[in-house]
Amino acid sequence: MTTLTIRIEDELKAQAAKQAEKLGIPLTLIVKNALKNFVESPKIVIGEPETIIVPPDIQKKMDKIGNLLSKK
Repeated sequence: MTTLTIRIEDELKAQAAKQAEKLGIPLTLIVKNALKNFVESPKIVIGEPETIIVPPDIQKKMDKIGNLLSKK
C-alpha cells in the first residue's frame, strides 16, 4: 500500500468529499476506483451518464441480444 499526493483546488476537494459523503463512502474509494478503471480500460469519461429511454419493444430485442451474447 502506498500514499498518493495530488494537488487540487480546495473547492474541488470539498465538492468531491460532499458528494462522496452523500453516497456514504470515503473519498479515497472514489479515487481508487477511478484509478482501477483507468488501468483496466485506459479511457476517461467526464460527466454524468445520459439517461436513455428505450421503448418496451426495443428493450425486449436488446434483452434477447444480451442473453444470446452472455451464453457464449
